[in-house]
Amino acid sequence: MNGKKIVVIGAGSASFGLSTLAGLMRNADLRGCELSLVDIDRPGLEAIHKLAVRLNDTWGSDMTISAFDDRKKALPNANFVILSIAVDRENRWRIDYELAKEYGIMHYAENGGPAALFHTARNLAQVMPILRDMEALCPEARLLNFTNPVPRIARAARQYSRISTVGICHQLGFGYMMAGYVLAKDLGIDAPRDYRFVWTDESSRIERSIIDQAVRKIDITAAGINHFTWMLSVRTKDGEDLYPLLKQRFLEAPADFEPLTQEMIRIFDCVPVPGDCHMCEYLPYTHNMHRDTWAKYNIQMYDLDRGSRNREKLWDSIHRMGDGSLPVVSLESARTERAELIIGAMLANSHAYEPAVNVPNLGYISNLPHDSIVEVPAMIDADGIKGIGVGNLPEPVAELCRRQIVIAELSVKAGVEGDRRAAIEALAIDPMIDDPALATVLCDRYLKAHRDFLPQFDK
Repeated sequence: MNGKKIVVIGAGSASFGLSTLAGLMRNADLRGCELSLVDIDRPGLEAIHKLAVRLNDTWGSDMTISAFDDRKKALPNANFVILSIAVDRENRWRIDYELAKEYGIMHYAENGGPAALFHTARNLAQVMPILRDMEALCPEARLLNFTNPVPRIARAARQYSRISTVGICHQLGFGYMMAGYVLAKDLGIDAPRDYRFVWTDESSRIERSIIDQAVRKIDITAAGINHFTWMLSVRTKDGEDLYPLLKQRFLEAPADFEPLTQEMIRIFDCVPVPGDCHMCEYLPYTHNMHRDTWAKYNIQMYDLDRGSRNREKLWDSIHRMGDGSLPVVSLESARTERAELIIGAMLANSHAYEPAVNVPNLGYISNLPHDSIVEVPAMIDADGIKGIGVGNLPEPVAELCRRQIVIAELSVKAGVEGDRRAAIEALAIDPMIDDPALATVLCDRYLKAHRDFLPQFDK
């Protein structure tokens, strides 16, 4: 395994950088690898590099570690590239959210809905040059992408580059949280009776506790598209089918526990994974401000101010751990984004099971389009990542996914090629748009608002 090179682009990412670093450096299968950290924020890069050196010494990772603010110096001979970048995230999301509200649309504005098209385009403006550099400097490297919207970035890499790419997301964990909560008494899980998800540190702590307990007791098989997967089976570790009981308990849960998810179970007899605040991005039911359904289902809007505060706290911790004034013991058990597990399984040829990857649909979901990006379980070995076939999704669920797949592919065309017509078409078929003229109006408003971040549309 010595001599394998891993490059992390966006090493200072507030969302994924620290947990990714910890996972890579504590994984025994990666001992002796070369690790190159890349970030355009030089002070942040220096801080994360300093911490990496400390972890290397403390944990005996035996890695060769370097840091670059120019990715072209890091990419030559890379075997794996981990990508986690964002473009002025909270500020851009705030503009996206407020602009949609002017037209009576309430939405989360990350991976689905009108603003997701421009979130896609902003990130693709940065991602496509990275893919081109990989083609020139490390064409055989595998790209592990965390950058959102995950399936759209994966689609762009599939369609417009030669780089083998897998998208990774942790949202299946929320499915484990919901299952653990509603089955708490049946499974002996310690969960507060009045828990409701909100964007707070305490809520996140409880969520992690329930997830940690649930994953030790049950296995969930889920499939669909990222942030819009659906449970196909739920079993105990010894194989007992819990799915009928899960649906029963979910509909017996307090009415204010993920109420939109409860409604979907009643209608489709299938349990969605992502929770209300992400699932609503792909549905037509909550966006109309005049109907006030956002409030009816108590959808939790991402707390942009909290996101900024948490980034500041994260960087304070990184600096203090790097200079030795804060212990690193918390990183020994910190939950990771699983990049190290996937890379380690390929290097060790361990035939590992991975519950959720975003890959081209090579027959894995029978009633979704061939080659579209889907999220499915997979097996991982030295030959790479092989999705596991799950058969059909329930047909109404598949239809909801198919619409979003078309929107995603138009969004990628718009974001890569700077194609305004494709952007308008994507908006015109988005279920949140209820006036065809609004598609053009919104497109031009968003293009103007984000002009400095969308150079591909300058033509």
